[in-house]
Parts: sequence; structure tokens; C-alpha cells
Amino acid sequence: LWGLDGFVAVNPFLGFVDWPLAEAARAIGDGIGARVLPDMAFYRERWRGGAFVMADLVHAARRAGQEPPALAAILSGAAPTPLRPSAPALTFAERHDHAHGTRWEEQAVRHVALWCAALVPPDGSAPAGLYAAWRDAARADRSLEIAGLRGWRAWARGLPAQPAAALATALDALQVAPAERPSYLYHLLGGVLGWASYLRRDTWAAGDHELGPLLDLLAIRACTDAAIAQGTGLGIPTPNPQLPTPNSQLPTPGIEDEDLRLIFQEALEDSYVRGLLGDIRPPAAAPQGRPDVQAVFCIDVRSEPLRRHLEAQSPAVETLGFAGFFGVALDWRADGRGSARCPALLAPGVRVASREAAPAWQLGTALKKLSAAPAAAFTYVETLGLGYALGLAGDALGRLSARRADEGSAPLDLGAIAPEARIDLAAGILKNMGLRERYGRLVMLCGHAGHSENNPHQSGLDCGACGGHGGAINARVAAALLNDPAVRAALPGRGFPVPTDTHFLPALHSTTTDNVRLLDVDLAPAGHRGDMARLEGWLAEAGARTRAERSAGLGIAPGPQGLIDRLIGRRARDWSEPRPEWALARNAAFIAARRGRTRGVDLGGRAFLHEYDWTTDPDSSILTLILTAPMVVASWINLQYFASTVDNERFGCGTKALHNRVGALGVVLGNGGDLRPGLALQSVRAADGGSYHEPLRLQVVVEAPQERIAAVLAAQPAVRALVENGWLRLFALDPAGGGAARYLPGGGWV
Repeated sequence: LWGLDGFVAVNPFLGFVDWPLAEAARAIGDGIGARVLPDMAFYRERWRGGAFVMADLVHAARRAGQEPPALAAILSGAAPTPLRPSAPALTFAERHDHAHGTRWEEQAVRHVALWCAALVPPDGSAPAGLYAAWRDAARADRSLEIAGLRGWRAWARGLPAQPAAALATALDALQVAPAERPSYLYHLLGGVLGWASYLRRDTWAAGDHELGPLLDLLAIRACTDAAIAQGTGLGIPTPNPQLPTPNSQLPTPGIEDEDLRLIFQEALEDSYVRGLLGDIRPPAAAPQGRPDVQAVFCIDVRSEPLRRHLEAQSPAVETLGFAGFFGVALDWRADGRGSARCPALLAPGVRVASREAAPAWQLGTALKKLSAAPAAAFTYVETLGLGYALGLAGDALGRLSARRADEGSAPLDLGAIAPEARIDLAAGILKNMGLRERYGRLVMLCGHAGHSENNPHQSGLDCGACGGHGGAINARVAAALLNDPAVRAALPGRGFPVPTDTHFLPALHSTTTDNVRLLDVDLAPAGHRGDMARLEGWLAEAGARTRAERSAGLGIAPGPQGLIDRLIGRRARDWSEPRPEWALARNAAFIAARRGRTRGVDLGGRAFLHEYDWTTDPDSSILTLILTAPMVVASWINLQYFASTVDNERFGCGTKALHNRVGALGVVLGNGGDLRPGLALQSVRAADGGSYHEPLRLQVVVEAPQERIAAVLAAQPAVRALVENGWLRLFALDPAGGGAARYLPGGGWV
């Protein structure tokens, strides 16, 4: 889990990708009580609505060795849903709650989460000695004793000084058998899933498999559970037969079988991908002549409608898809601070600084920073008293809003990039974008950013490829490198004969309003002024058409274009708007192919589109890059939306109406409890409460020979695990025809 200043999507099941999906779903369900797959009510509703039909069910059933009529009877309600026995792991506090109607588990989680919020550094760095700090505080903390837990401080005073020893002490006190300890410890972490995910991030990013601060968190959780066991007066071991040891099982009615639900998931996705593949165009001759404009957009699904409408303006406009950081993994330095402007899978390799002085103190900015302080969730309004009303009025009138730094105009200092490194970066950008021989007079590199007010998860609307930031800096740096005269002189020697009259122009697409702003226009040659003016006209018309297309999904009634534009623009400025845009909701596909296969096809803003021409990739190096980086990031996004839709209580962050910030670390619901991971309900559910995002796994379509794709899978175990274990579905698009083949886990191409 990343902090609020760079809230990038993460696969919530990352630690289970080496497990088959159904097996992982059972383990996660029994371990932390979470749902990984939708329940039967969802599949029945989709079946009745015609989202998948008997032919889809037949194919999915046969692949699983099941009888289609029996499955159809379950969907129609004529036959009962098969249940499997469930084996939940429970804490002692939960067992006490079940038997006596108490709420000790909730008290324990709130206690641990509160101390995490107090002790984790506000800058998000890994806490040193989390357990030790908690132990010192617990010796004087009366809150649990006030709640009725006798002897809490005495118990805390007797705990060992080291977290490993304390954890062992708690496990022994609770009499958790060695064979039961893994599931019990996993369940403990599941109770504070948000904080566990946050504390795991730094060690994961460093490639470290050690527990790090998770050991401290486990020790705190286990010690609190053991204290509840002793302090409730029942003792350990307990003579009460209703309260066995914490990891033994309570009788449960069973849960809907995951293997069965996965068959219905397959049938639903077969229906979607059948329509998707049917829309993809057959191969066409390579485009001839020089385009007026080549517009390179991020692969983000929100780019697809704008690209489609921009291409409709003129046949001389071509668009391409590429990761929004444009191949420049930046460490951006501004105001004395650094931020990574690259995918979470990468480490910044290039440092670029702003020459701009730090902004002067502003009241609105100061108030916003004060509201983001860790304790402000509980004290901000009370501290300011009636004066807060002025701030609220200022927000409503747009007078006190904290303005984001304008990265579209901040002066850049590229001096830290060595001349040879500039050439290498530029050549890599052109190679991976697929630009080799044909270049327009203008090549627009268009990053993207979201715009909203009063939104803790604002960075989640920005570019995930830029580490949860806007893409203006990356686009500007890439364009500056490609326009550098020394770089241009060297590029033909690298196999990239860029014409002398080609100018690379950075731009920024606001995904909230679908306006596109051209950047660094003062650096463009005078002879390109007319080209840029024409491009701005095309972009304005494409943006208007995109807004009209998106308006229905935002609940805006049909009307004049000017009214639609104003209403969408207002959403970006309205501090009371919980859904300024739908972001990446309804994402379902990743297509790596020549644009000619999808040009003019309405993909509904549901597909990540990456430019790829296998004929210019003899060593499959570009294909390897696509499948190991952009595709993996897209699968993270897809599974985050999937999980936040299927089980928002565990994997999402609930309703925005109850969010309170814990500094820049994350949000809690109300005035306490666990740090919440995932997406808000308003990001996945429609205004009427029904699902807006459809939980489909990522359907990956690659235009390349099957043997090439298979070779990449064989050489990349992490990617192969995603495919073989069913976390995404992979299709090979025939480069010479209209057919496609699916790579079946364990079965090869079909």
C-alpha cells in the first residue's frame, strides 16, 4: 500500500500469484474472511441479464470437466449452490466475541491501528522499533483497562523487550500449536490488512523477504490478543468448552465453492472477449505517407476514447500507446524534495530538478497542510473552531484551495543527465514506442493527470506509470531529450533517422475534463506554429466528443455540448464531489498490437492500448518489456478494481463520506480503525449502489506469433505465474489473419 502522495494501484493478491486462483481464494477466504471471487448472486444476475449465454457456459464447463446442464440449473436457481466446508482461522478475541457478544476484536484492532498511526513516521518511512515504542506506551496506556480489560498494564510490563521473543511469549500463552501458527499469524495480519500492507511496502520494494516492521506488527497483535485472553478472566487454557484455543474451528454453514464460481467467471469473461476479438480489425497494409501528427498517449484506459475521437478528426492523425512515463524513470526534485516518476516496479534512474524557487507561503496551502497532519483527523475542526467556517466557505468559492504545482511550466534542469545517457534514453524511447522510420512534423507526447478537490486519493487519478503523479514532467523531459540537437545528430547512427523538421511536443491530458494542454510551446520552431494551432483545434473537438461520450456514465443528462462541458468542469472544482471521474473503472483488456488493428473501434474506454509491431522486434526485447512491465502494472490495476468491487469491506476503503486522513499515509473510516487499502465505493459503484465496475480479470491480447509469446513466458517466471495460475487470461492475435488463440493454463494454445 502506497501513501496518499503517490497512491498507485497494487495487486491485493500479490503474495498469492504462485497459487492457482481458486486455491488462493480458499486460503484467503479461510485466512482473513475475504472474498476473492464474486458470489453466486452476481453470476445469476449477469446470467439473467444476458451478459453470458449457454454457449459461453458450455465452453467453460468443458474446460473444467463439468456438465453444462447442471451448471445452468444452478444459475437459474433450479438446483442449489454447492457449498464447501469452511475452516476460518480466528483470534481468541473473536472467539470470546462469538460466545459472549462482546467486541474485543474490534477494540484490539482499533488499539493497534491507533498506535501505528501515532508511531509510524509522518513521511511514510519505515518505522524503527515499532514494537518497542508500543511496549513503552502500553505500560501507561489505560484505554483498554477503561474498556474492561483487567491487568492490561501489568501484562504489558512483563513483555520481553524484543518483538520475536514477545511473539513467542504470546503464542505460548495462547497455546497455538506449531502447525496452526501460520494461519493464525496470517489472520492476525488480516485484521490490520491496511497497516500490514503499508509496512510491507518498503521491504518488498527493496527485494527483501525479511519481515521487517511486520514482525513488530505481529508481536503487537499477538500480545494484545493474549492480553484479552488473560484479562477477560477466563484464563489460558480455558475450561470453557465454548472457547477452545484461538485457531480451532467454530461450526460454519460452508461457503459457495470457489471452483464452481471460477467456471462462471470464465464463462462471463469468454462472452466479453468474444465481442472484443470480434471487433478487432484484420491486418491492413502499413500506412503510407507522412502523418501530420503522431500523438503518443499513455496506455491508460482513459486515453482510448480521446485517441479514437482525435483520429476521427483527420486521416493524417495517428495515435500510439506507450507507458505514460515515456521510458524516463525520473527522480524529480522540486521544493527540496524528491519523488519517483516511474512505475512502482522500477527504480528512478534519472535525476531532474526544477530551477524554480519554492513558492511563497499561502494561507490556503498552509491550511491544507495542517489538515493533512497525522492527528488532524481528530482535532482539525475543533482546533480551528468557528474559523473553520471561513475555510469551508473559501473552499466552496474556490478561494482557499491549495493549488497544485504547475509542472507543465516549471523550469527544467537536465544538467545531471550525461550526454551519452541522453542519447541512450532517446533511442530507447523511440525503439519501445515503435517509432523507427515514419515521423510526423509534430510528435505529441501526451501525459495525463486527474483534477479534483478535497480528495485524499487525488493521486490515484493521476498516472500510475508516473508513480501516482501527473505525467507533465515525464512528457517534457522526454520531449526535451528528443529535441536536443546533439541527441538528434546521434540518433541516425542508432537506427532512428528523425527528420530535421520533426518536433517533439509535450502535452498533458486532464482525464477529469478531457482537455489537453500543449506544453513548452514557446520552445517549438516558428515554422510549427500553424501545425500546433491546427492540433489544438483537433484536440478541442476530440475532447468535446469524449466528454459527451462520458457524460451519461457520470449521471449527466443529454444536453447542449456547452452545458455538458460546464458540468464536467464543475466536478473537477467541486470539493463536495465524491466522484470527479470514473478513473480506470470497467478496465478489462490489455491490447499490444499495431494501432491499425483497433483504429476506429469503440472499445468503451475499457482497454489499455500499447503500440507493438512484432516485425520490428526480432529479438522479442520489446515484447519482453511489454509483458514484464506495462502488462504487469495493468494487471495490478485490474485486480485492485476487481478486489475493491468484490469485497470492498476488506480490500477497498469504504465510502468517501467517512474518510479521515492519517497524515499523508492513508485514510481510516470515521475516527479510527485500520488504515484502509484499495478503492472507495464511489470508484466502483454507481450512484444507485449497483456495481459500475464489472469484475473481469485482465484479458491480454498480443499481436505476435504464439511461439514468441510462449518463449517470453518460459523466460519470465513471474509473468508465467500470472497466466498459468489464472490471474489474467492471455490471447495471441494472429498477425496474418483475424483469428486468435488462448493460452490455457497447463494446456498451451487453443
